[in-house]
This record gives sequence, C-alpha cells and structure tokens, in this order.
Amino acid sequence: MEDTAQAIAKLTRARWEANAQYWVKIIRERRDRYRTELTDAAVLDAVGDCSGQRVLDAGCGEGYLARRLAAMGAEVTGVDAAQGLIDAASSHPAREGRATFTRASVEDLPLEDDRFDLVLCNHLFSHLQDPSRAIGEFSRVLRSGGRLILLTLHPCFYVENAEQGAASSVPAAQYFTPRGIDQRFMVDGLESPSMITSWLRPLEYYAGTLRDAGFVIADLREPHPTEEQLRDDPWWRKGFPTAMFMLLIAERR
Repeated sequence: MEDTAQAIAKLTRARWEANAQYWVKIIRERRDRYRTELTDAAVLDAVGDCSGQRVLDAGCGEGYLARRLAAMGAEVTGVDAAQGLIDAASSHPAREGRATFTRASVEDLPLEDDRFDLVLCNHLFSHLQDPSRAIGEFSRVLRSGGRLILLTLHPCFYVENAEQGAASSVPAAQYFTPRGIDQRFMVDGLESPSMITSWLRPLEYYAGTLRDAGFVIADLREPHPTEEQLRDDPWWRKGFPTAMFMLLIAERR
C-alpha cells in the first residue's frame, strides 16, 4: 500500500514540475478568473487581519498569496513540493514584509512544532491523494487556537470539465469513495503541458479527519459569483454551472 502511495506522490510531483512554468505564467499574467475574481477574495476575507502573525502558505505555488500576506504584515513561510515553483517564488521576493520559500512536502514539513498562527491551503487539497498526513502536520506546526484555512474544489458538485460548463450531480457510489479526475488544466485558452489528477472526497472525510487531528470546524463557506456577475457576464454563467469551491475554516484545539 505504501509503495502505491509513494508512486502516486512521485507522479504528482513530476506532473507539477512539468506544469510549473505554465502556472507561473497563468498567475503572473492574472489569467485565472476563478482566482482573481472569486477565490482569492474569499480566502483573504477568511484570513482577515494577519498583521504580526506567523503564516504557513502550504502549497504556495509561485508565491503570490504569500507575498500578499507579507504585505499585510504577516511573517510568511511558503512551502511547495515543486522545485520549479519554489524557484519562481524565491526569485520574485515580496516588495513589502517578509516571505521565505522552501521546497518541502506538506506530508513531512521541516518546521518546528507550534510555530504558526495560521496555515493556508489554497487549491492544495484536491492535488493530494490522501491528505490525512498533511492535516496531521498542519496540526503539529499550529499553536493551540491557530487556524487552518482550506480552499478546495467542492466535493459534492465538482465534475470533469466543470470549467467548460459541465454540470452534474455525483452518484452516491462515487461520492462516498475518494475519486480522481484526470485532466489537463485549461485556463484562458492555455492548456497545461501535463495531465493532473484532482482528488475529491465526501464532506464527512474532511470533518472526521480534521476532528481526529485535533481541529474544530469553525466555518464552511462556498465562494460563488455575485448575482451581477452571473447576470452580466456570459463567462461566469458558463463557467460556474454549480457550486465549484469549498472553503473550510478550522481551529486547532
């Protein structure tokens, strides 16, 4: 079983390395409207005032949110398993504040216990085949009372090609078991070089795994376009056929 998990993790890292420069381009040219017009604002609203806090940006990518949080006064550590993304983040330092970047797996963080006030996971969990070890690590590095903010694909409704307008309910036989969706990213007409697997799990998985790791769920939100966005913009009407994202806020006991 461990060999299978290690093989999946190795394949996932290789795919992200292949996609690294693709995502640097997408993020720095602000091509992902889901992020720039919806989920980034939802994440920052959940974070709130972070001045003076120690923040772990887990799965930081090329570092754009870490830089934003640093500018808000946080001391930010960004980690990502893809060296190409860490190199991009390290070569693009924060203009304000402090943000440092380290290549590391979220399943084995080279960080001391009880260090952080906040752990942020932005679009990370759907790329972990089994997030339980990562959740355990987040519990370890968070102080008591610290928060975990988790933005991911909605496990109840997200299906293959949802970004292209595909809407469907998930049959119970699929919903209650972990399921992987293999597809290439397609953002603003640009296709990613490599396939990626998006993993989805039932809501009870999140609740139970967080509880077992010492967390209490404080809030659950579903970021969605405004009435005006859906009314006035055909892109949103096609690209948001159903609830696509879930944002969890949990506190470490």
